[in-house]
Amino acid sequence: MESLFTFLVNASAGISLFYIVYWIFLRNETFYNANRWFLFMALISAVLLPLFPLKYQVIIEPENDAAVLKTISDTFKHIPVVSGTEYESQGFNWQQGVLLVYLTGASIFLLRLLTQTFILIHLIIKYRIKSLDGIRIVENEKYGLPFSFFNVVFINPKFHKQENLPEILAHEKVHIRENHWFDLLFIELLTVIFWFNPFIWFFERSMKQNHEYLADKGVISMGHSVARYQALLLNQLMGMQIIGITNNLNFALNTNRLKMMTKTKTSALGRVKLLWALPAVALLLFAFAEPDYKVLSAQKVLSAQNDENPKTMVDFSGQKEITVRGIVLDEKGDPLPGTSVVIKGGTRGTVCDMDGTFKLDVPENASIVLSFVGKKTVVDSYEEITSGNQKGDTFSRKYTMKDAIEMISNSSYDGDFKTSYEGELLPPPPPPPPPPTKEAVPANGKTPPPSRVMPGDEEVFYIIEVMPHFPGGYYARQDYILKMQQKIAQAEGIKGKAKVFFTVNAKGKVTDIKIVEKDNDGAAKGAVMLVSGMPDWTPGKQRGKAVPVKYLLPVVFK
Repeated sequence: MESLFTFLVNASAGISLFYIVYWIFLRNETFYNANRWFLFMALISAVLLPLFPLKYQVIIEPENDAAVLKTISDTFKHIPVVSGTEYESQGFNWQQGVLLVYLTGASIFLLRLLTQTFILIHLIIKYRIKSLDGIRIVENEKYGLPFSFFNVVFINPKFHKQENLPEILAHEKVHIRENHWFDLLFIELLTVIFWFNPFIWFFERSMKQNHEYLADKGVISMGHSVARYQALLLNQLMGMQIIGITNNLNFALNTNRLKMMTKTKTSALGRVKLLWALPAVALLLFAFAEPDYKVLSAQKVLSAQNDENPKTMVDFSGQKEITVRGIVLDEKGDPLPGTSVVIKGGTRGTVCDMDGTFKLDVPENASIVLSFVGKKTVVDSYEEITSGNQKGDTFSRKYTMKDAIEMISNSSYDGDFKTSYEGELLPPPPPPPPPPTKEAVPANGKTPPPSRVMPGDEEVFYIIEVMPHFPGGYYARQDYILKMQQKIAQAEGIKGKAKVFFTVNAKGKVTDIKIVEKDNDGAAKGAVMLVSGMPDWTPGKQRGKAVPVKYLLPVVFK
């Protein structure tokens, strides 16, 4: 809905700007064909520029912020589940009201267009098409004024004498030969879409008026008397416009139209005024341009940092090394297979095997960093490493990884809430640890499984080959979060922070919603509403198969 509103507003701004350019610089000039093309191309540009905006690239370095949306392990499986459907909004908001008004107006004008077309088709069927001087005509008794519709001319024999027909047919012949019907059909369709914008109606009038200028010019160029032709037009002065999608002989019949027939032709230099369209196009391109965010890979960031500050990356080449054999356990003493172990400031690392053990060669005076999703990162300095049990050049170490998140279980709520949310823009996800080199492998040479699965449980992954994909990507997800956050905060008066845990299942649906941390019940409810309103994701994949993946999302209501 918001995308539709944005398009309508942007396109309406373009229509208004182009018409102002036409009205100020071009409406009184005699290069009618050039004006016709200006009016037509201006409308096309106003519609297409918002649909295909220019992109400008914005380079973003990945942040090392642990507070971003991230996957977590199966630890939170038994937290009570909160159903998001309890809090889905059932109210009628202002956006729905505006949409209803817009669709009602568009339906009325579409019905008007279809009715007018049906009437003319009915007249063609009723009175049949005849040929006169090579022109297809329909002699009808419904309308007094002559007009053309596509390649058919409608005439009422009761109101037009035989001696007036040559000028009338010559006039309508120009409309048919130059396919003015196409312009009219195009502008009529746009009036259905942009009926609320007064400038689209100004465009329609100017386009029809320019058609009449072209037809008048064509009649005079055929050798017809200007005075006689003007007298014929004046006789039609009291007539009324027939129908929107037709070219009418008396349309815009005023002193200005009569003057334009004899006005001195605009010089070729005067066509330079058409170039005023370029600043309008440039302004719209600038106004509609959208950022194309590009996140630098971890390798490029580290390389750039190394160039600017050599101390960021450490050159360990040529240094004496020691071997570290370690085991990584959780707080319960269970092994943590898949724990990443990397050298701080370097690019070498490994992962723990199925028993939680690892082996890594560490340069002298270097530290190692141990990280596991959902656990606090551990940094072990060279001094601490060398203080452990030693056997030759090999040191044995034991590490316990503590939970990074304190869980709560009181996450059942009552009440009726509207769906929304707002907060500060979350930074891009942190870069993954550097991949282990060929020489850095688990102690037993085996790759650990992604997670352990209890009998009867569905295998849920937290480190997989292809992560789930929010519709539109990372920044579309952030945009959704920001907009929803603001709506919840405003609609419900919610303030505070919460962390919500959920699973994107193998079908891409958000399930298993749980609150793991909250400032207050309002923040917890808002977080549930935010996640439950998410559209379906593209599911994550492991070895080419769609699998469920768990996420933790911190939210802030202001």
